[in-house]
Parts: sequence; C-alpha cells; structure tokens
Amino acid sequence: MQEDLASEAVITDSNPLFGLEVRGFEPIPEAERNMRLSQIGPLWVGANLNMFSISLGCVAVAVGLPLTWALLACVLGNLPYLALGVASIGSVRTGLPVTTLSRASYGVRGNVLHAGLTWLASVCFEALNTVFGVFAWLSLLSLLGFHQQGPAIKLAAMVVQLALGGGIAVLGHATMVYLQRLFAIGLGVSLLMVLSCTVLNAHWAVLLHPAAPALAGSMFAAVMIGCGVIASQPVSYIYNGPDWLRYLPGATPAKSIFTRVFWWTFLPCVALTAMGAFWASLSDMSDPVAGLRPLLPTWLFVVFIAAVIGGSVANNAPTFYSSGLALQATGVRMSRWLATLLDIGVSATLVLYILFVQDLSTVLNNFVALLVAWSGPYGGVWVADGLLRRWRYDLHDIHPLAGARAAPFAWRAWLAFGFGAVAAAATMHSPVYIGPLAKALGGADLSWLLGLSVAGGSFVLLTLARPLLADK
Repeated sequence: MQEDLASEAVITDSNPLFGLEVRGFEPIPEAERNMRLSQIGPLWVGANLNMFSISLGCVAVAVGLPLTWALLACVLGNLPYLALGVASIGSVRTGLPVTTLSRASYGVRGNVLHAGLTWLASVCFEALNTVFGVFAWLSLLSLLGFHQQGPAIKLAAMVVQLALGGGIAVLGHATMVYLQRLFAIGLGVSLLMVLSCTVLNAHWAVLLHPAAPALAGSMFAAVMIGCGVIASQPVSYIYNGPDWLRYLPGATPAKSIFTRVFWWTFLPCVALTAMGAFWASLSDMSDPVAGLRPLLPTWLFVVFIAAVIGGSVANNAPTFYSSGLALQATGVRMSRWLATLLDIGVSATLVLYILFVQDLSTVLNNFVALLVAWSGPYGGVWVADGLLRRWRYDLHDIHPLAGARAAPFAWRAWLAFGFGAVAAAATMHSPVYIGPLAKALGGADLSWLLGLSVAGGSFVLLTLARPLLADK
C-alpha cells in the first residue's frame, strides 16, 4: 500500500537546487519531498508561456473561424485542464511519474507501449518548441543585419536552445521548479507588453466581421475543429504534467492540488491561445515569430523574440525531464540524467528534419491532431483507475523491487483504451484523416471529448462488472 514509501531508503539531498537530482522513475519517499503548493502556479505559467500555446490559437483562425468564434474555441478547448487537475493528485499521492503510475491499470509489461509513446510524443514536443526558438534567433539576426542565414546559423541556434532547456532538465526537479518562477515573471511581462501594443493598434471593425468557415460545413463544426486543435495541449499534458508535482508532500489536500493546477493552467492558456487567434486575425502567422513583425515597433519585436526564446526553454525543460522518466519506464536501464541526454540527441534529429525537410505548420497540424487519438484514451483509463482506487496502490507491484511480483497484463484497461481510441478516431477531423462520424457531423471534431471520456467510462463499467468478468 501507500505505506511502502516509508520503507524506501532516504537519500539525503536527493533533489538539490542547481545540483543533480538522484531519483528517477521510482517513488519519491516522503522525507525527500521538498516542493510547496505555492510553486505550482509559477511552474505551470512558466511552462505554458510559449509559442506552442499561441500557435494553437493561430490554427483556430486558420481553420476558418472569425475571431469571436475562435475565442469561444479557446475557452472550450482548454477545459480538459480539469482532467489534468484530477490526474495530478495521483502523482502527489504516490510520488510517481505517470509512466510508472499507469502500470497499475495497464500492467507492468502492458504499459511499456504507453511509456514508449509518451517518450516519443515528448520528444516531438521538444523538437517543436526548439524550432520556435530557432525561428526567434533567425528573426533576431535579421534585425541585426545578418540576412544570410545558412545551415550553420540554424544549427548554432538549435544547439543553444537544446542546451538550455535540456541542461535544466538534466540537473533535475528542484532546479527546474526554481527557474520556472523566473521564466513566469519575465515571459509574462513581455507578452503582456506585446499584447497591449497590438490591441491598441487593431482595427476591431474588421476583426469582428464574421467569415464563413473554410474547413467545415457549419460554424459548429468549425468551432469543434478549433477546440480539437487547442485541446491537444491539455489532453497531452495528462501523460507527463503530473510528473512535475511528485515532490509535493503526499498528504497535500486533493482540493488544493486540483484547484491550483486547473486555474494556473486553464486561465493562462485561454489567454495565450486567444492571443494567437487575435494575432492570426491581424497578420499572416504561418511563421509564428516573423508574423508579428509588421504589428510591432522594432524594440518591442526584440522583446517578443526574447520571450519566444525564453518560452521555448521554459517549456522544454519540464518536457525533457518527463521524457527521461518515460524512457526509464520502458525498461531502458540508464539513469534519469543520462536518459535525458539521450532525449536531447533524438530531439536534435527531429529539429533538423523540420528545419530542412518539412515546414513547421504541416508538422504542427498533423502532430497535435493525431496525438489526441492516443493520449486521451490512455489518460482516461489510468485516471479512472486512480479514482476508483482513491489513489491507493501497492507501489511494489507497479515499480517492482527485488522479490516483488509484477502485475499481469490488464485486459480491462486495454479493452477500455481500445473503445476510447475507436471513438476518437471515428470523430477526428485532422489534416491527414477525417473519421466517418466527423464526416457525418459536417466535419465536427469530437475526438478531444470522446477519446478520454469513453475510455474512462468504459474502464469504470468493466471494473464494476469484475465479478462477472474475472481475469482468466
């Protein structure tokens, strides 16, 4: 049970500030929990003040929504942060990252696939955030008169971004949480300055003029497509965001965890996606950095560039941190910091592909759409399992030690996951695939709603029917 944490050997100063965190994907003993509730807000604000969040709002306009309806999609699409608030309670109670905790529902062996997909998705996010930072460096160099930007310049910018974000993650949790507070303040002030300038100079009569949706047969369908794009971020956080709170004391009240995580993610992300929708209504944001150049004085554009560079680092640091834990959870035998270094190398390969082979907008649209079909059902099952258990586990069964038994393959979890994945695929509207039910609904995307809820609901029903459906 939960008391197993107390039997773990305590490592003095296992999570030092600006030192190397010792722990990996195993449970954090209570005596080593050195995080405070007050750190949740800055951690999440710093992690989200980046161009990825803003670009999701840009896509909402790109699908054909006028600004007013795009702003509605920004609110609705961020509501899955409710599920993230609930999911975070599990990591606090157990001291485990998601890729270890979800073994309780999927089984130690059965969860290897999810751990691998979590690692892959995290690495893709790291690459996308790095590309935003590279674009910012290129824009800054253009302002300084360096217009010939060959491969060497792009490579140098990539190395700087990966070294900063990855370096923080290599050091570990305490350093990451401390620096996120600085990122939250600096990035928040910078983006507010940029937003104020663009709002004051906007032609609102043009902005609010309704336009016909381009990718769907009705305004409802277009709004749902926009919601699906925006919801990809909160839904994807369910597979790694709770990791960052596992150093909170295990007895932290559930209500305090939920409310702080939800409000410190939902409100900033509504604001950030709304910024993206607003700016996409004013300018061509296919290049999400250079797109704001015509709207800002030079000095403020430099501030914006600095915010993009910093935002890339601030989001990549916790993502690199979790991807290292996910790689360990797949069974790869290496330390957390070494796994993180490996992730940096793989991310660099993906960044090179995006910079020199494929354009960013295509990669972004395809990635966020398809991600929901997996991450929603995956999260729906393990969160439902945690709620049924009231977050009480035999930790030695999901992080086996010497002599501990490994949980069997859990068919209920996988069956429920399959139901959720089918529901998501049938109702998805993405650039590369449109599900049959989405077509029947005029193009509306409901995958962001149904993937998580169908998987979670199915798991609850299968579990309640346990006396009738015993494991073979």
